Amino acid sequence: MNIKHLYILREPVSPSKRQGVLTSFAAHQVQAAIAQSHVVGLSWGETVFAVLDAFSLQEADDLTFTQYLGENMKYRSSSGSMRMVQKAASSYDAGYTTIPGPLYIVNDQVRQGLIQEPSMTEAFENAAQMDMLLSGLGTIESINAIPAWRSAKEAIFPGVDLDQVAGMAFGRPYDINGNFLIDQANDKTFSLPLEQILQVPRRFAVVQRRSKASAALGALRGGFFTDMIFTETIAMKVQKLL
Repeated sequence: MNIKHLYILREPVSPSKRQGVLTSFAAHQVQAAIAQSHVVGLSWGETVFAVLDAFSLQEADDLTFTQYLGENMKYRSSSGSMRMVQKAASSYDAGYTTIPGPLYIVNDQVRQGLIQEPSMTEAFENAAQMDMLLSGLGTIESINAIPAWRSAKEAIFPGVDLDQVAGMAFGRPYDINGNFLIDQANDKTFSLPLEQILQVPRRFAVVQRRSKASAALGALRGGFFTDMIFTETIAMKVQKLL
């Protein structure tokens, strides 16, 4: 498996302490990497929010946080992607840029046109210069949880056998063998191109839910991340899937 840094944490006996151990450790590792970075990309989700919530206040010069893909449409959630860059930036008194558009845009002309809009260009320019990013892993259930995406899955993922989806990374579905299931010609993600994302020097994924073992295995096999952090329970479930 092609990964530079894999961290597997022993879980406390007390269930109430398990998430805190993972997020505290992840926050320490991520902030150490941020100290060597200038442009940091963030996605969304409860795990990313929890890691950012464990950040210590620090000072940094020449640091920007940015979105690198559109909104997940969870506007009532504290873990929406715009709130992520705002939250991270507040820990450093740093700048941030947002992408005020949805994660998926089916119309190809609209999607390409929006990237050129002045309200979007700064974030996409910053995203193209990312030296690290932080992400969680999704599943097809995370798509089904959002009505706008659930009702349009066939249009968003044309030609994809959704039964083969082990996980979602950077808004794109992939299988348990680490193969992205959407090609560039059919990619409806409002995002920095996938090939550019995969060239970011440090790419962190934090996984805390046991239900994402298949997603973790696919991400490991695909080499999507340079750094992954999860618990021994998830590691054991991954091992059983091998």
